[in-house]
Amino acid sequence: MGTTSSKGSKTKAALRATSPGAGSTPSGTSPAHLRGQLAQPSIKNTRRVQDIYDMKAVLGTGGYAVVWSAVHKTTRKEYAIKVMKATASATPKDGEVSVDEIRNEIEVMKKLKHANVVYIKEYFVQNGKFYIVMSHLRGGELLDALLDLGNYTEEDAKMIARQLLDALAYMHLNNVTHRDLKLENLLLARPNDISSVVIADFGLARNAKTARQVFQTQCGTPSYVAPEILLGKPYTPAVDVWSMGVILYTLLIGSFPFAHDDQQTLFRLICSGKMDTAQPEWNHVSDEVKDLLRGLLDVNPLTRLTAADALNHTWFTSNLDCSSRDLRKSRLRLHNFADALKLDVRTFRPGDYIVRQGEIGREVFLIRDGTCDVIVTHPDGTSTQIAQRGKGDFIGEMAVAKSDGHIDDSDVSRPGKARTASVVAASAVTATVLSRADMQWAVDHDYALEGELANVVETRRLELQRTERPSVGL
Repeated sequence: MGTTSSKGSKTKAALRATSPGAGSTPSGTSPAHLRGQLAQPSIKNTRRVQDIYDMKAVLGTGGYAVVWSAVHKTTRKEYAIKVMKATASATPKDGEVSVDEIRNEIEVMKKLKHANVVYIKEYFVQNGKFYIVMSHLRGGELLDALLDLGNYTEEDAKMIARQLLDALAYMHLNNVTHRDLKLENLLLARPNDISSVVIADFGLARNAKTARQVFQTQCGTPSYVAPEILLGKPYTPAVDVWSMGVILYTLLIGSFPFAHDDQQTLFRLICSGKMDTAQPEWNHVSDEVKDLLRGLLDVNPLTRLTAADALNHTWFTSNLDCSSRDLRKSRLRLHNFADALKLDVRTFRPGDYIVRQGEIGREVFLIRDGTCDVIVTHPDGTSTQIAQRGKGDFIGEMAVAKSDGHIDDSDVSRPGKARTASVVAASAVTATVLSRADMQWAVDHDYALEGELANVVETRRLELQRTERPSVGL
């Protein structure tokens, strides 16, 4: 068929690919608030976004947002613009996001200005859409950069941890909790520069009136979730510190501190607080960092270290040189860890079939580059091109709408159902592939992705019903 396959990063990364671009956090352990400052509160621009920025290309798509690369028409500086369409409904359905939810994300982001926290430059509101302008992140994911390092030592892990704790101390001082901190949300402002780590993706973040204000909505990704969330107890910014402990352990050992294929067993391990110390790599890290990990992964949020406390731990404040502690074996384990986060990528030549009408659908494709034609073959053998799909579009999980705009559930072309149309590459096409197993794994291990997949389907349903013309989902 002329296709090739490789491993590629999760497509959600593009949605996180924005950063302050202000350089790395200085080393040392001075209070975070001395290195960060509050952004100007008035950031709404009342002009048209098209009058100020040239929208260039789609960087990525998510359940309710599209991120574009853009260039400022006057300064010629490049930015990332996150576009979100809000619903007027007070009770948004799956696939919709309310005005209040978007404003919450803006309110959270606009108050933060720190070298290691993604920040918002300005935003526009027009035609029911929010356009959020942020600096363009160019360094990619931290995890990918770590795998490319010539040497990897405990000192490198310390450099990363210091930046993250500094950012968390600043955020918590300003009453912001991230609530979904994980390796996949750690990006770099500059390629291969681990001194430019940026915390991104504040979709779950919340403001608090005080640093001890509690939240009760369950959120986050299972392996990083704090015990108090799993137990349904009120929780505080301490949940971010727990996630930081999981990240630090993973950077040092190359695997999660609590891991099991069965989710309920995983939850019991997390609530017990007994991290895995049986890995051989555990014997290669310093006693000081082991002590820090115990403080970060304390199951009691009241006695758990704060981010500011952690910065004053002896692992950071002593003259301990960790550069001789080689984490080469841990990095090999990180390769396996990273592979579990990657999805299959395939390329198609012009004329190649991506999916065929009538075949059983077992995969969903996200077009990363190129265009393809959606073609329906009729009983008399004739064919009709009914749509064209391009970068950022999904293929494979929806059916052809009826001519009256009605969508019959029996036609839905999700995995396990027959395809109702063919999709043919009109140009060279690169696509990320989600197999049935990939999607099940994602749903089992990432709450956010489960919602995102549902959002995509619901959004397309609504679009098809509005347009009332034959089309194929995403």
